Amino acid sequence: MAEIKRILHIIGGLDRGGAESFLMNAWRNIDKTKYQFDIITFMQPREGNKFVFEDELVKGGAKIYRIKDNRTKAPWIFKRDIANIVKEGNYEVVHSHIDFMSAISLQGAKMGGAKCRISHSHNTFNKNLNSPGKALIAHVLRRKLNKIATKKLACGKDAGEFLYGKGQDFTVIPNGIDLSRFSFNKTTRAKLRKTYKLNNATKVLLNVGRLEDVKNQSWLIQVFENIHKKQPNSALFIIGDGALKDSLQAQINHSSAKSSIFLLSSRPDINDYYSLADIFVLPSKFEGVPTVGIEAQAAGLTCFFSTFVPREVKASKNVFFLSIDSKNSWEKKLTNYTPSEDRKPDNKSLEKYNIKNSVKKLEAAYDSI
Repeated sequence: MAEIKRILHIIGGLDRGGAESFLMNAWRNIDKTKYQFDIITFMQPREGNKFVFEDELVKGGAKIYRIKDNRTKAPWIFKRDIANIVKEGNYEVVHSHIDFMSAISLQGAKMGGAKCRISHSHNTFNKNLNSPGKALIAHVLRRKLNKIATKKLACGKDAGEFLYGKGQDFTVIPNGIDLSRFSFNKTTRAKLRKTYKLNNATKVLLNVGRLEDVKNQSWLIQVFENIHKKQPNSALFIIGDGALKDSLQAQINHSSAKSSIFLLSSRPDINDYYSLADIFVLPSKFEGVPTVGIEAQAAGLTCFFSTFVPREVKASKNVFFLSIDSKNSWEKKLTNYTPSEDRKPDNKSLEKYNIKNSVKKLEAAYDSI
């Protein structure tokens, strides 16, 4: 029997998020008789001492290494810490998910002897690059990354061009999911609506994502307030964790629609809430190809995305893109839109987001030494 190939991933943390969800979906579906994942993290868990996915990974045999976040303060130490782990663990394959800073992490991987050094782009924009100085640093890191990475991956075309530059070669691996897990369930819908005291006619909007400025949830709450004035039998669910949790809750507490806005923590049964909802809303200021957008379409939901969400996410006919420059346009569209009772997803279009297909591409990258 061939020896199991251990893949060392470098990622900020292991709480719920786009890159983290991709990593976990891949790990759950990859052939574990051939591959095993180990993880380097450098961020702190959002709550408590453990990351959300930590126990599941450790139980499945993964090793989790914690190092200090010296990416900018002392990048030579950051590289050294990674190099030591790579060398001691004899890792041949290192897969980094930290955008431009993958130029630094993969230098560490090379110092430690890794032959296969994979960079993975999960975003199409970074607000920290707005200043000329930081943009110049990103340019320098991009050049280094294109040289140091032996394999370049991206969740979509826009994400690849953002990190590596136009004209660069990279492989697109869609953010695959287990499509069957998100199938619409009438029984679950009725049960949850009863739990939250909502009737079947209540128009339910759903947003899933980190509670950070980039996800624009404060803006969404303002939009919903005006929708609720016109349609009192409506509700908004925002599900996620993050730095803005307390401020968003305070905003809700002072809202005229506070009894119809539900701010919930990230949860393992998120698939059930797609069945609860009628419309999925994602007014983000920037995105890669959002996994939550694929999950929502797999549940047959009508989706309203901001124009900052890549068009690649569209895998069904009931997907609309609106500018966040106009709250009024969102209010009108969402108020006038009548949700369809047909919750059958477009399985043919969604097939490219089948996690089994994504894993095949990932395995090919790991075997490219």
